Amino acid sequence: MRGLAVVALSLAALFSAQLEGSAQDRRTVQANDLYRIRTASSIAISPDGQRLAYVVTQVDSIDNAYYSHIWLANVNDGGPPRQQTRGKVRDRNPVWSPDGSTIAFVSNRGGNGSQIYILASDGGEAWALTDMSNGAFDPVWSPEGDRLLFSSELTTRELLEQASTADSLSSTGERSAADTAMWGSMTAIRNWLAKNAENEEPAVITRLDFQGERQLNALESWAHIYTIDLEEKKPRRLTDGPFDFFDPSFSADGWSIAFVANVTEGIHPDYSVKNDLYIMGSNGEEPRKLAIPGRSISDPTWSPDGRSIAFAARDTADRSAANTVIGTVEFADGDETFEVSWLTSALDRSARVYRWSPDGSSIYFTAGVHGTVPIYRIRLSDGEIRQMVSGERGVLDFDLSSENLAYVVTEPANPSEIYIADPAGDIERRVSELNTGWLSGVHVQPHNGFYFRSFDGRRVQGWLIEPVGYDSAREHPLALEIHGGPHSMWGPGERTMWLEFQLLSANGYFVLYTTPRGSSGYGHDFKFAIQRAWGEGPMRDVLTAVDTVVRNHPVDEERMVVTGGSYAGYLTAYLVGHDHRFAAAVAQRGVYDLATFFGEGNAWRLVPWEFDAYPWEDPEILREESPVTYAHLIQTPLLIMHSDRDLRTGVSQSEMLYRTLKVLQRPVEYVRYPREGHDLSRSGEPLLRVDRLLRIVEFFDRYVYRESQQPQQASQ
Repeated sequence: MRGLAVVALSLAALFSAQLEGSAQDRRTVQANDLYRIRTASSIAISPDGQRLAYVVTQVDSIDNAYYSHIWLANVNDGGPPRQQTRGKVRDRNPVWSPDGSTIAFVSNRGGNGSQIYILASDGGEAWALTDMSNGAFDPVWSPEGDRLLFSSELTTRELLEQASTADSLSSTGERSAADTAMWGSMTAIRNWLAKNAENEEPAVITRLDFQGERQLNALESWAHIYTIDLEEKKPRRLTDGPFDFFDPSFSADGWSIAFVANVTEGIHPDYSVKNDLYIMGSNGEEPRKLAIPGRSISDPTWSPDGRSIAFAARDTADRSAANTVIGTVEFADGDETFEVSWLTSALDRSARVYRWSPDGSSIYFTAGVHGTVPIYRIRLSDGEIRQMVSGERGVLDFDLSSENLAYVVTEPANPSEIYIADPAGDIERRVSELNTGWLSGVHVQPHNGFYFRSFDGRRVQGWLIEPVGYDSAREHPLALEIHGGPHSMWGPGERTMWLEFQLLSANGYFVLYTTPRGSSGYGHDFKFAIQRAWGEGPMRDVLTAVDTVVRNHPVDEERMVVTGGSYAGYLTAYLVGHDHRFAAAVAQRGVYDLATFFGEGNAWRLVPWEFDAYPWEDPEILREESPVTYAHLIQTPLLIMHSDRDLRTGVSQSEMLYRTLKVLQRPVEYVRYPREGHDLSRSGEPLLRVDRLLRIVEFFDRYVYRESQQPQQASQ
C-alpha cells in the first residue's frame, strides 16, 4: 500500500498544474494536497470558558488512513493549541465534565470498536469507561459529573437474551452437526437454519430497511440509552424494546432525561419516519411521550434552567423537502402540561447546529442561506432573529460561553480553521493554524458569486472560479460542477468540494457551480420546485448559468465539461441526454433509472417522497424523469464512476447506463472502486480519493486539450 501511495503522489505531480516561478512564487493546488489538509470538528468550550477542545482529522499517506485527535486551545491568552491525544486512532466527540477537570470522548483506540474514554484535561493517559460489545457513542455528562449517559446498539436476539426471554435458538443447547440437523426432526432443521441465518450465512431478510450504507442490515439492531457511574463502571440500560432511542440530554438538576425514539404502537420502526420526543426520570422510570403531531423530532436539549427543551423538527407531511426548524417545549405546571413554540419558521431556512446561550435567553443556530452558513441568534423574549457570524463562508460547528463564540469555518482561502469572537460575533480572531502553513505557498482562487434569471424568470445563484493563470485575452475551458441531494446547497463554504474546485482551477478551467431549483438555502418553495420534476427545471437552470458565464467571460465553448455525483450524477446523465454542448462528462454514483432505484437503493423513499408515487402507481412519471430513458441520445464522451459497496444508489444504476451506451458504441468508460460506499469522494480511502480526482482531471483533459496545448500555468 505504501508503494501505491508513492505512485499516487507521483501521478498527482504529473497531472496537477504547477505555478512555480509565478508572481508570488506559489504552486497550484494538487490532488495530493488531500494528505496535507487538516480539518476541525466537534468543538467544545470548557465550563469556565477558558479552554477549547476540538478534534483534528488528517490523512496518513503511508497507512492510507484517517487519524483524529483531540486538541486544546486557550481561549484568551492566544497561546498555541496543544495536542492531547495521539496514535493511530480515531478520537471524536469530546465532552467536558461539569467541573472541567476531565473530558469524555469516543475512540477506537482499544481495538474493540468505538468506546467511551475519560481523559484528564491537564494531560495524561486516557482510560476506557465502557466495554460494550457493539460499541458506545454520544456521551453526555450528568450535572453532578458522577455519571454519563451514552448510547449503544443491541440486536433483537441480545434484547431477548438480556430480558431472559425464551429463545428458541438457544433452548436446544449446542447446534446439531449438519448431517444430524438435515436428517433430524423439523425442530432440529429449523434450529440449524436459524443459526446459519444468525451468522448471515446466508443473510435471511425479512425487514423493509435491509440496506445500510455499505452492507446489508439483515439482522435488526436497535440503539438504546445507558447510564454509567464513573466509580462503579457498570452500564445500566434505561430503555427497552425493539425500537431506536437516541439523542439523550440531562435536565439541569439531573433528575430527568429527554430523548428521541421511533416508537409507534403496532408499527415496525422501518415503516415509520416519525421520531417523537420523550422524557423520563434519570433512573429509568417509565418514559412519557410529549406528542407533537406531524413533526419528526431530533436533538433535544434542556434549557439551562430546566424549564424547557429545545429540539429540531421536520414536517413529516413535507418529507424530503421540509425545512428543519427549531422549536421548544415549555412546561407550565411542573411537567404535566407543556406549550410548543416554533422559533425559526419565519426564517424559511433549514436550521443545522444549535446551542442554548448560557443564560437561557437565546438560542444560537446555523442555517444555510444563499450559499453561506452563518450563525444566527434568536432572542426568546421577542423572537428577534439576528445574524451574528456571516461572510462568504460556512460554519460547520460551533459552541458558545457567556463571553465567546467559537466556530469552525470553511472558506475559499482555507478548508478548515477555528475562530473565536464575542457572543455578538465581533472582535473575531483565528485560534488555529491547521492549514495556514502549507497554504502560504499555494495559489488559491476566490469564488465570485452572481445571480441570474433562469428560463422562467426564477432568480438563481451561481459562483465562478477563474482558472489559475487567467488571461482575459484568450479563451479558457469551463468545468460545470453540479451538487447532489437533490436538496443540498453549495457555496464558498462547502468543505467537501474545496480541493476539487481548486484542482480544476489549477488545471486551467473556469469552475462554475450553482444552486439550481431544489437547493436548500432559498426557502421552502424554491426547494419544493422540483417535486415530480427532477430533470428539466434544474437542467435548464445550470445551462442558463453556463450561457450567462459564456456571455460575460472568455470561455471556449468547444471545451466545456460537466460532472456531478449522486443526484448530480443523475442530472449530469440527464443533461447529456438532452444537450450536446459539452466535450466530456463524468457521472458519479448516480441514479439513472428511478424504478429500479426504488428496489436497489437504501434511499428508496426518495421515489414516493419526490414523485408522489410508487413504481406500480405511476410508472410513466418515473420513466419520463429517468436519465436512462434518454441514454440512446447521449453523444458526449462519458465517464461513469461508482463504488462496489454503495448501497445508497447501487451499482446496477451505473452498469445499466454503461451497458446501454456500450451497446450503442458510444464513447463511455466505467470505473468501479473497490471497498467503498456512496461517500468515496468525502470520506473514502485516501488513495482512492486521489485516484478519483486524477481520473476526472485526466478524462476532461483528454477531450479538452487533445488538439491544443496544456494550460499555460502547467508548463511554468
